[in-house]
Amino acid sequence: MLCLDLDEWTEISPHSPFFSNGRFNWLSLYREDYLDPHIPDLRTAVENRVQAATGWRPDGQIQLITHPRYLGYVFNPVSFYLCYSPGQSPARGDTPRAILAQITNTPWKQRHVYCLECQQPQAGSADQWHTAQFHFSKRFHVSPFNDMEQHYQWLFSFRGPDLRIHMNVNESDRKHFDATLVVRRQPLDRKSIHESLRRFPLETLKGTAGIYWNALRLKLKGAPFYDHPDKRQPESPGFRKGTGDRGEDVSEPPENPSQSDRQTARVSSWRT
Repeated sequence: MLCLDLDEWTEISPHSPFFSNGRFNWLSLYREDYLDPHIPDLRTAVENRVQAATGWRPDGQIQLITHPRYLGYVFNPVSFYLCYSPGQSPARGDTPRAILAQITNTPWKQRHVYCLECQQPQAGSADQWHTAQFHFSKRFHVSPFNDMEQHYQWLFSFRGPDLRIHMNVNESDRKHFDATLVVRRQPLDRKSIHESLRRFPLETLKGTAGIYWNALRLKLKGAPFYDHPDKRQPESPGFRKGTGDRGEDVSEPPENPSQSDRQTARVSSWRT
């Protein structure tokens, strides 16, 4: 994946002839693939959203964790914007003050944003993990095999240049699904770009193919199928859930009281 400081958005192309900004290439970044594309500057769009959600306007580094387009194609189930205060260092493993998670579903290609506000951003460490956890209600339909009456537990762990993001999806007090993303930051230069292309030449195409392959397997196994909330009857559970969200607080207390000693925080929900 790409971990990009938004202030360096326009400085990508010179690093490699295979990476372009706003035009077709093996790898490319397009503004319209990200938050609030009607706002020309992506950093401004992130600042506006975080300020509306928290009252704080990001004034330090903002790092975007995402997939660029591969041969013109992109699908990002989630892109993260890590928003830091001045003086904080992502490379040191500092905990950001706020995190935006931009979710995109398939095949509908709708977008939703959760703003996760860290209560006590911590200084980083090269040898110790610092974890921020977030418990909140599901407000966006991401798969026809997952109902809307589910709850999320997301954990972001920072240690030096390393980042781990773990997501639990719970339903009826039981874990329904989980996933983990592991990121190790390294310099973005010609060598790292070309090495990534050698190892992952068609990453977004591979990811989408995997999603539909797993969907077919679930369908053949007879897994329950849930209609999109916008197409349900008004009396049905989950009808249009999250559709009108404009900053609703969707935070929930930890399901396990023993987790209360970890840092927990507020989450707001936005349909974009």
